[in-house]
Amino acid sequence: MGFLGVVIVIALFAVSIVRHPESMQSVRGLLEIDVSLLLLYGAGSLWAAGRRSADTFAAVEIGGVIGLLAGAILAANHAIELFVLDRPFALVIMPVLLVFALLGAAGSAAWKRTHSLAQGLISGLACAVITTLVLLIVGFALNLAFEVRAEIPLRDAFAKSGMSTPGAYLVRNSLETASEALVRMPVLALLLSLFGALASAVLSKRSRSVVLACTWTAPIFLVAGTALLWHANSLDRSARPPFIVLGVLLASGSLAALHPVWAAYRNNQSRAVDSGISHRGL
Repeated sequence: MGFLGVVIVIALFAVSIVRHPESMQSVRGLLEIDVSLLLLYGAGSLWAAGRRSADTFAAVEIGGVIGLLAGAILAANHAIELFVLDRPFALVIMPVLLVFALLGAAGSAAWKRTHSLAQGLISGLACAVITTLVLLIVGFALNLAFEVRAEIPLRDAFAKSGMSTPGAYLVRNSLETASEALVRMPVLALLLSLFGALASAVLSKRSRSVVLACTWTAPIFLVAGTALLWHANSLDRSARPPFIVLGVLLASGSLAALHPVWAAYRNNQSRAVDSGISHRGL
């Protein structure tokens, strides 16, 4: 999926530019950056496919499956955004929070399978690659199929851009968005998958009381982080950054810890059951 996805995305870039050749002058630099990043994605996919390690194969498989789910969530969010211009804040933020949780789960699940932090990171990167490629494929395909619809929210920005046609501006905006996704998603995946793997490693050795404390604490941090993001959304842009940074840290950390906490809780439950069976056997 990784290398094939890269080829499909580059083909969609080409179709978009051929459809609006007047955009080429303003997107040449963006296109070079995006294609270079995609080639790195493709090289990483080929490297992962060539590994013979069972642990690496398991990590990539876990990350790929979770990445398909995360990509589907973000792609569905883009489709909704295309047709529903005015959405409640909850619908805007929910897909992002779900992806935070899935990136943490990729690292945690890989650590549980391999007991390796490095494999947790590989799983997170595999998740990021698949998530980004799915989002870009669906996003560019929808923009091509529903171009007039996609141009509506960009009207004001197009009027200030000085570009000749709204279609050309849509191409530039899409390539800018692709650049951000191609860079930010792997960075986010590295941070959250590492956090998920570390949390799994630490909680696997902790007592039931510590795990229960984390089980109750994580939702509190999630609510606090979401509330900060909600509050930031009501402020002027200049006043938002401190609330956004703190909100993202709290929300992403708590969500990345969901799978490790759940897995540790299940392990403790299993140990308690096994202990009870052993005592009855004695």
